[in-house]
Amino acid sequence: MSSRRCSERLAAVITLLLLATPAAAQTGRSPASPSVPNQRVTGTGIAVEGDLLTVNGRPVRLMGIDAPDPGQTCLTRGGRSYDCFASSTAVLRGLIQGGEVECTVADRDRNGQEMGECRVSGVDLGRAMVLRGWAFAYRSLSPAYQEAEAYAVSRRLGLWAGKVEKPWQWRSRKLLEAR
Repeated sequence: MSSRRCSERLAAVITLLLLATPAAAQTGRSPASPSVPNQRVTGTGIAVEGDLLTVNGRPVRLMGIDAPDPGQTCLTRGGRSYDCFASSTAVLRGLIQGGEVECTVADRDRNGQEMGECRVSGVDLGRAMVLRGWAFAYRSLSPAYQEAEAYAVSRRLGLWAGKVEKPWQWRSRKLLEAR
């Protein structure tokens, strides 16, 4: 079979795959992860963690970011240890400030928890957390907040003002230490 014919067949197969799963092609999600894509949740928001809130009691993880975990500590510029989990959670609480939260649930994480983009008065909470340096852009889930993180790093804002271990690295280290 000629290379041109192979290329034509490959293009036809790719086209068929894209047509068969248009939602997956547009969102980057697998077709097997449909919680109810783009379901809107609106109401009173409460910060549970720096990347997790409840809206009318319904947990929603902020998509595309990762914030310090419970028990995680960081160091200030001067080398003092502090509870960066509590600090990050407090910043999210301040961003919500009793305002009405509007989330668009886009997917579920590997634990089945709903993830989405949430806003208060039009402000994207995930972006605001990363821009202020209190959460990390979770690039493996979304490239959306890379520029916001670069800004926070360049200005040494929030967690970047001192020494911090990225939450996914901290979790991995803790799992290894527990063995």
